[in-house]
Amino acid sequence: MREETRKSFYTTTSLQDVIQALSKINIERRIEKISINEAWGRVLAEDFFSPIDVPHFQRAARDGYAVRASDTFGAEEEEAKILRILGEIKAGEKSNLCVEEGGCVKIATGAALPEGADAVVMVEYTEEEDGQVRVYRPVSPEENVVKIGRDIRKEQKIFGKGTVLSIMDLGVLSATGVTEVNVYSKPLVTVASTGDEIITPGSKLEQGKIYDINSVTITQAVKQSGGEPVYRGIIPDNKEELIKSIKYSLEKADIAIFSGGTSKGPGDTVPTALSEAGKPDFLIHGLSIKPGKPTAVAAYNGKPVFMLPGYPTSALMVYYTLVDPQIRRWAGLPPTSRPQVKAVTGKRIYSERGRLNFQPVRLQQEKEKLVAYPVPTGSEAITTLALSQGYIEIGPEVQFIEEGEEVRVYLFQSPP
Repeated sequence: MREETRKSFYTTTSLQDVIQALSKINIERRIEKISINEAWGRVLAEDFFSPIDVPHFQRAARDGYAVRASDTFGAEEEEAKILRILGEIKAGEKSNLCVEEGGCVKIATGAALPEGADAVVMVEYTEEEDGQVRVYRPVSPEENVVKIGRDIRKEQKIFGKGTVLSIMDLGVLSATGVTEVNVYSKPLVTVASTGDEIITPGSKLEQGKIYDINSVTITQAVKQSGGEPVYRGIIPDNKEELIKSIKYSLEKADIAIFSGGTSKGPGDTVPTALSEAGKPDFLIHGLSIKPGKPTAVAAYNGKPVFMLPGYPTSALMVYYTLVDPQIRRWAGLPPTSRPQVKAVTGKRIYSERGRLNFQPVRLQQEKEKLVAYPVPTGSEAITTLALSQGYIEIGPEVQFIEEGEEVRVYLFQSPP
């Protein structure tokens, strides 16, 4: 049985087939109640209905005088209507004033409309003198008045289940007086690097050792995708330790991500560990993409395990093309809409036939054209992505792209 499993690692699977296998996994979404101060970017777990009217009282939309509209009918520049000033109401004040026929109340924008009043005359069309006000322009009922529930009605459905809360949405929630909302919990994602050569940044650097890059970059990428990363440290090239870590991750978390040890060299323990960690729902080792061919993906009882290549550029490229969309889906977030631009190639770009190639490029404005140049460093160098603004996809049937050919560049981040 093990021999058959080992042989399967030497075949490659298309990216689309792996995505199809992962699409059948639906991680159970837990629900938690959190403060709206922590709710930006979180996903509502239920429909939200307003507990109150907004506003919950009639208020003035302009500075001026609260009046009975009928008392202003016929007012004009040459023949003003004269009303008695009964008092004043400022924003935030509670008042027992009542507007009777022939009277008015001086009022500020946002202040509660007094009983008896049904309109507000703007201060620009009045003149105050000796406790009276001259009104030079008539108003209609409800003019310059914000009615109860004009913005939001009580029990009105404001947001639907699955809404990703924006800053503006949080403002709406605040307007209804709520302090907490029910959201989906972020998927728990364990992150670990494998390899005897890997050491923690800050440790003494010795011959043959390298600092752990992937734990830092993948952990931050998981946060960006809407997951909750749990750092599991560095795992040595030891099959038993890796199996133990896989089992721990499957027990404590929703998703496990490892990097390193996915090739077929003598020190690469992932293939064997994956086959012995339990009975997988599916197990794929080897993707027909570049970079990222050694990637392994498995699932156990509906929980996915991603084994990314050890090279930093390969690990991140595979993460963004394969892992990120899945974590976002499991978190209830919409797919990432990666910004794109059109450019022309600055030189011929070669590709390996039979594999979908993700070629990092740097962009340069030359006269009227945006030109894309391939970044030459290999997938073992973290600077490959640091020096790139994006990447182009080259299909498995393409051997090269000619200089000057138009291409679509997928940007790593939105342009300023």
